[in-house]
Amino acid sequence: MDKIEELAQLRENLVDTIEARHINRLNIALENLENDVVKLVNSLPLRGNKLFETRVAIEIRPKLKAIIDKHYVLWADNTVREYDQVAKQIVNNMKILPISDNVKTLTELDIETITNLKRVKFTGFLDIATETTNALADEIYQSTISGKPFEDTVKTLQHRINGVYIKADADELNDLVELVATTTNENIKLQAINKLHTVYGADRVGNNMRRYAKQLAHDSLMEFDGQFTKAKAGEAGLTNYLYYGDIIGDSRPFCINNRGKIFSEDQLRNKWSSEIWKGKSTTDPFTSRGGYNCRHHLQPTDPDWYDNNGNLII
Repeated sequence: MDKIEELAQLRENLVDTIEARHINRLNIALENLENDVVKLVNSLPLRGNKLFETRVAIEIRPKLKAIIDKHYVLWADNTVREYDQVAKQIVNNMKILPISDNVKTLTELDIETITNLKRVKFTGFLDIATETTNALADEIYQSTISGKPFEDTVKTLQHRINGVYIKADADELNDLVELVATTTNENIKLQAINKLHTVYGADRVGNNMRRYAKQLAHDSLMEFDGQFTKAKAGEAGLTNYLYYGDIIGDSRPFCINNRGKIFSEDQLRNKWSSEIWKGKSTTDPFTSRGGYNCRHHLQPTDPDWYDNNGNLII
């Protein structure tokens, strides 16, 4: 591994660590969010085991929003704030390269770029909050006017938030669900939640907040990393990039074919725009590389830093 690859690996290691922390916190936040929503719904008046007061159903939206703000939006705010750590690593990487010293610090332009990028990413998380608030409020209203059994209403709300509490055939899955609901040991509860969200992730059906938030947590972090790296490379006058990262079972053809290769910006853009593959996003290679959930990085480099055999000489 040469110096350029080492710098890319440093970014990858940091992003992976931060993402894992974000996902763990998300799991906890949505577990608490779900519990509070269930408590709220359980406080509503029932008649014949059904919700019946239309006025209450109409007025519940602000209360749902408050719960989502308390848990999920707070999580999103803390998540986006930690993007500063990625920006710092990118600047530190620049200090290792033979480029102008002016680029090896966090400039006022950098701070403005970081602020704007974080604002855009946070807006994406807020969109999920708004969509979920509306979905939960609509479910409560529709259940009220249709006379849906109360237990079914609660299950639908739980499913819309976390997507893992619908009963399945697997005994272990049901045992884990029961453990999450009954244990008072937070470590055991977190382990059970994590297993539900990973081992049994494929058992979920339909739309749910956790699935979308988890994907956005990954994509937003990787997009920030890619976009700020591109901005710093532009400041340094670097227009060539190493496509870096491991190949895994679901790696896309674009990533498999280009991993370990160096491209000019124009070459990369032309190659990216001329090819079609499943999972490709509608942005650009510096924002999304292989597409949704891609884990590859573009590391700035310079052809002049290599000898005729492709060996790094800086």
